[in-house]
Amino acid sequence: MVEPLGTGGDMSDKEVVEADAAMTKGGVAGVGVCHQDRFSQNSDGWTVVKEGQAEVLFPSLNDVFYNPVQEFNRDLSTAVIQAHAAQHLDVLEHEAGEVCEDGLTVLEALAASGLRSIRFAREIRGLKSVVANDWSKQATESIRRNVTYNKVDQLVTPHNGDASMLMYQHKQPKDRFNVIDLDPYGSPTPFLDSAVQSVSDGGLLCVTATDMAVLCGNSPETCYTKYGAIALKTRSCHEFALRILLQCLESHANRYGRYIEPLLSLSIDFYCRVFVRVHTGQAVCKQSTSKLGHVYQCTGCESLAVQPLGRLSTHKGGAQQMKYCLPTGPPLDRGCEHCGMGHHIGGPIWIAPL
Repeated sequence: MVEPLGTGGDMSDKEVVEADAAMTKGGVAGVGVCHQDRFSQNSDGWTVVKEGQAEVLFPSLNDVFYNPVQEFNRDLSTAVIQAHAAQHLDVLEHEAGEVCEDGLTVLEALAASGLRSIRFAREIRGLKSVVANDWSKQATESIRRNVTYNKVDQLVTPHNGDASMLMYQHKQPKDRFNVIDLDPYGSPTPFLDSAVQSVSDGGLLCVTATDMAVLCGNSPETCYTKYGAIALKTRSCHEFALRILLQCLESHANRYGRYIEPLLSLSIDFYCRVFVRVHTGQAVCKQSTSKLGHVYQCTGCESLAVQPLGRLSTHKGGAQQMKYCLPTGPPLDRGCEHCGMGHHIGGPIWIAPL
């Protein structure tokens, strides 16, 4: 029997599908199960859940850990990785499900049932390999069973181990992954240090954060301990959450002479999802202070003002040389210019384009 997992990803962060144990004659879930058309029972008595081109097996209906709300997350990830692959090779020359020797290497660090990895293998052209990792031995057995059932053994390799340790083992440039997908339970911050080191130069990092209450200002002190930033309760709290997450990614990357390039940043339902490219370059890392800043929020009218951590200017020696300067501030008076009230200070957040 598959036990409930605590590793995040498709099985742990999500709702448990609860239903009456009885099955209908056709093997479809009985009363109380949403998306009944996705559930069936095969000849061996396994409950089968179908999503996209993938089918995953569970011992019984009561052991299904599947959240259809996250289907959009998986659809989106598949589309973004496919677009990323198309920029590196002619994907039209390859079929989904076949091994491309010059293709992308993908890591799903917290794979749980392996549904996401299997969908990648069956739906994305131009992949060389997919590693589906989970620390739980039971989850790894589930991944292995589902990989075999979907006939993607040639692409997907199940791995049992600690996600951070696995990524640290791949931080050498020749061993890095082209794509890393992190979809944990709650905050992704325990995995970011290893992730920014083990993704290739120009590689794609896909990160989910489900602790939106923290990121949206309900507990600023907790947000600081996790993300290194103070969250504010604002009308734009979901955008603020995305900018805190991007700031956190940039901060982790900068420690290793790397920096991020945001491609797509979304607040969806109960989580944030960001897609960033990770590049290497000490010179560009120096520009990071101009991409980050503190935010002043009026306690009365909630108007916002941004104070960058740094400023860029052109050096007198030539237009090609950048000068890195300390900014002047603060950007407002003690009292709000609109209502005269004081200000809360939040951040630092990412203030460059999302």
